[in-house]
Amino acid sequence: MNQVCNLLLTGIVAVAMMPSVPQTWRAGIYAEDTITGEVILDISSASMFRPASTVKLVTTYLGLDILGPSYVWTTELLADTASSALYLIGSGAPLTSAEHVEIMAMETAAALNPLTSWHLYWDTSLFMDESHCTGWDDDDWGLAYCPPIEALSVGDNIVQIIVSTMGDTMRVWTYPDLPGLTVVNRLVPGWTTEVNSSVSGWEDGTPSVTLSGTMEDDSRLILYRPFAGPPSELSGMLARALEESGLVVTGVSRGAVSDTADMITTSVMYSQPPSVLLSSMNKWSRNMVAEMVLRTVSLESGCTPASTGSGCDIGGEVLADLAPDLPDPVLSDGSGLSRLNSLSPRHLAAILQAGAGSMEWGAEFTASLPVNGVDGTLRSRMGNLPAGAFRGKTGTLNDTSSIAGMLTTSSGRDMIVVVMLEVPTGYTWTARAWQDAFMTWIWENY
Repeated sequence: MNQVCNLLLTGIVAVAMMPSVPQTWRAGIYAEDTITGEVILDISSASMFRPASTVKLVTTYLGLDILGPSYVWTTELLADTASSALYLIGSGAPLTSAEHVEIMAMETAAALNPLTSWHLYWDTSLFMDESHCTGWDDDDWGLAYCPPIEALSVGDNIVQIIVSTMGDTMRVWTYPDLPGLTVVNRLVPGWTTEVNSSVSGWEDGTPSVTLSGTMEDDSRLILYRPFAGPPSELSGMLARALEESGLVVTGVSRGAVSDTADMITTSVMYSQPPSVLLSSMNKWSRNMVAEMVLRTVSLESGCTPASTGSGCDIGGEVLADLAPDLPDPVLSDGSGLSRLNSLSPRHLAAILQAGAGSMEWGAEFTASLPVNGVDGTLRSRMGNLPAGAFRGKTGTLNDTSSIAGMLTTSSGRDMIVVVMLEVPTGYTWTARAWQDAFMTWIWENY
């Protein structure tokens, strides 16, 4: 690709000063003055690329526009006293904690007769059963950035595994304490620590992690792995907490509520609002939060049961309205983990302009993004620029590196800058370094 032929420059900045793009890379770059609308740089900006996690900018826009900054997910526990049944209703709330469960158990125990035995059902019927999204590689399912997506969740649906050989004794702990989790420890003593792990149980929702390899003496290892069946695990945690609070629970199973007219609400879990959750999502690229926000957008837009596909359709319509002159966007998830997503640099520039420019929630949109040299995925990047000069979203797959955000240059100009790179497998760290050098070039010359 001839980079210079597709390059539009204003002013007298020499093209040769811009860091050169390696010939084996595919690049799309767009830079625009947010005040004047002047296009500063345009390299294949209408071409389609894999956005990776920069697609979370679209999810952020949808979350704030459709749900609003103050939306709250409410997870209810209903009691049918006539049949001695409890129903935990999945609301799609991200990041439900063990503390939420303990409080719900105590409030429920206080509201019910302790002499009655109860059966606990979990109901996720408001959402489609799709624990993983289209375009997610099967090989990723056992890795921490690829947790299952469910209407009832335990934190990020990630279990922390701690292994210690201090004192010549091998010990294993897990957190949170999942009632159905099986950990198979096949580790043996060795001269070095080389641990492999495999995650299973996706078919029947029964979580299992197998550890194999070697652990050296007097050492410690901490792993983070996704687990299968979050709705049943959350319900099992609740059943255990209910019994600790004085109620008798005879069983836990899946079951949909048919009629709530004669039921009482014994407790409600309240989530953090999108203004908080979207910041956590963007700054640390939490894929689970992104997917639940997208599915909740689907639900609140009238799609029942809610699904990733309907959420993506809504996002595609928004992008088409913001940038009608561009090719149709392709969205397969809300996190960017899917390799089937396809957007152009100008799609991301349009969502940045509309999101940051919103009179209603533009401040929340902007505040959710990582800041160079300060926090999130940008905390160790662009350190040669003033901290806070760039605020934006990064995205990485094994052959993709994207970055999109807002840059205040050395002369005080405010710009939207998008860089989308598709590179040979294994070159993403090199691509990040190139992006940082490019941002420095823009900052210095404009």
